[in-house]
Amino acid sequence: MTPTRYLAALAAAASLLFMLGGLRGVKAGPADNDCAVAQTAFGDCTGYIAGVEDKLSPRCCRGLADIRDMAPTFDRRRALCACIHKEMVAAGKVLTRRAATLPARCGVRISFLPTTHDFDCYRYVPRENMRAPNFVHARCFNNRVHNLFSI
Repeated sequence: MTPTRYLAALAAAASLLFMLGGLRGVKAGPADNDCAVAQTAFGDCTGYIAGVEDKLSPRCCRGLADIRDMAPTFDRRRALCACIHKEMVAAGKVLTRRAATLPARCGVRISFLPTTHDFDCYRYVPRENMRAPNFVHARCFNNRVHNLFSI
């Protein structure tokens, strides 16, 4: 192999490695995809929250349920809250009462939905997603049994 071909092959290999390494950083991760999905799902609610639409759409409620199911951990709830908050701010006007009652009106238990433009997802998102774990039910049961027999 001549020195010119050797250098050309080396340069091609180096640029291929550089491109592969660079593309790895550009590739969207699951968190980015989840954020986009959450923003799209919440987008069906923005007309109602802004007061543009009088009726709550079934798509909004399905979207809230999907968003809730995408966030099983504390960190995911915070991240999705921040994504939804960006969507809410971009939508403009927010009727706080509508935003606050949205989960109840949809019948979806979701604890990390922002309700105002100045909502702080890193301060107000609870560690639990309003689903009582089994040990809570067991504790309630034990307390009731204890109360029955402590007469």
